[in-house]
Order: sequence, then structure tokens, then C-alpha cells
Amino acid sequence: MPAHLIIEDGQPWWWDSADIWGVPGNDPNGPPGAPIAGTSNYLWGRVHNTGNSASNGVRVDFYWADPSGQIAVGAATQIGSAFADLPPGATQEVLCLVPWVPVIVNGGHECLLAVAHGAGDINPLPDPLPNGFPFQPTLHEQIAQRNVTVVLAARRAQSLAIAVAALPRTTKKVELQIEQGGELPEHLLATLGLERWQPARDARLIAGLARTPHCNGDAPGEQKLALEVPRGQAQAVYLSVRAEALPPRQYALLRVLETQEGKLMGGITYIVTDLEKEQAQDQQSPEEQAS
Repeated sequence: MPAHLIIEDGQPWWWDSADIWGVPGNDPNGPPGAPIAGTSNYLWGRVHNTGNSASNGVRVDFYWADPSGQIAVGAATQIGSAFADLPPGATQEVLCLVPWVPVIVNGGHECLLAVAHGAGDINPLPDPLPNGFPFQPTLHEQIAQRNVTVVLAARRAQSLAIAVAALPRTTKKVELQIEQGGELPEHLLATLGLERWQPARDARLIAGLARTPHCNGDAPGEQKLALEVPRGQAQAVYLSVRAEALPPRQYALLRVLETQEGKLMGGITYIVTDLEKEQAQDQQSPEEQAS
């Protein structure tokens, strides 16, 4: 059997991959955490060779894109690459050699992708990937997507942009839908600096989708939103999120799913936390916490 390169998808949704993670700050060996906009962040990936032959000089390319369900080459920006030699059965964590600075306009809420190219792979991808090539982790084991973002709980509605992009030759007709509840695997939470956090049992989230951003006090929007995007163009949709205070070390989970004729094309996972409140509590002395 030849080499077989894999970057693992998330479960149950592929865009929750824990094989891609970031380290905010100037030390790539520091603790993992949510990306910080406007500052340096380092990206890591985990690549596996499950075949019976070695693949030397494996290149893992890292990309970022605006938050979106389905992403194609051309809509994503390449950050840099990592390299590894993988004997049969080996797994290796690799560091992207170029630091990544998330754009402030998105508050650091970007989608990340990792793509592995290696000699002797059983089903190699085109190299370079052609423009318009859709990143499809469910069809290509060498591609993984991390579309997970941490949102701070707030009583006032926040407006988060979502990009819906059509391929160059096809008009895109999709439906976006909000899904609330559930929990995330511990190993994925750990890559966000949320190790041992638990899902909130009584989280009160008010969320909705709209074609224009909502101001504070506006109606939250729709739970489902149908879109038609002309070929080669992109359209912005806005997710409005408002949340009551959450207990310490608990989170609420919200996803926006993108479907086309009933088929799931992709999605975005939002983890709503009171992280700032938790950090402030951690900085207090034991006497202050007891008072």
C-alpha cells in the first residue's frame, strides 16, 4: 500500500477539526488559544500517514478565509506551509513557518484550512490547487477545516458576518439555518484554551440571521435564510447573537449550517463563553474570590 496522508476532520461536523490549532503570541510553543486579531498567531497542524510506505517532504499548506460554510480556492488566502517526513504509520505535529495576523475587521473570526501534499500519496491532490477548486474535507482526507470561533457572551446583540460565495461558473442557491445546543470534544476545547469547560445546561441565547447587520434593540432575525448568489460573487449575511451571563467555565454552542437542496455543504461553529469574566476571576486573590 502506498502512503496515505490524512488530516483528521472534526466529529460530528468536519469543520470542527482539532488537527488545526493556533497559538496566540510570539512563541509558537506557547499554550493554544483562540486567535487574537491584529497580532501574531502561529498555526499548527497534525498530519498522519496511515499507509505502508514513507512520504518524505510532505508539505502542509495553511489558509484562512472569511467565515463561510463552503470555501473554494480563490476565496481563501494562503498563510504559509509546514514540512514533515512521515514514515509508515507516523503522526507528526507541524508548525506553519509564517506567523498569521488575523484581520481586525473580522475580530479574528476566520476559517482555517490545512492541505497536505506528499510524495507517493494514494490519492494525491492537484498541486497547486486550481482556482475555484472547492475545499471538500469529506471527499479529500488530506484537507481539514477549522471553522470554530469563540464569542464572548453579551446582553447587547453582536453582529457577526458570514460570507456566502458562489463558484466562478455556477449560481449558488443555499439556505442558512441556526442550530443551538450540544457539546464539543474535550480535545477540541483544549486547542482553544477551554480545557475542562462544560456545556451550559440552561444557556439563554437569542440568535438570528439577516441580510443587513442589526443594531442593538433590533429584532434578532430569522432562524432560516434562503440566498441566491450570482456566479463568481459573494454575499454577506449577518448573525445576531445575544446571551445572558454564563456560569464560570461553561459555554453555549451555536452553529450556522449551509445547505443546498437539502445537502449539507458546510457550517460555522460558535462557542459562546464568559471568558473575560473567567479571566478576571482567575486574576483575583483567593480572598477576593471568596468575598
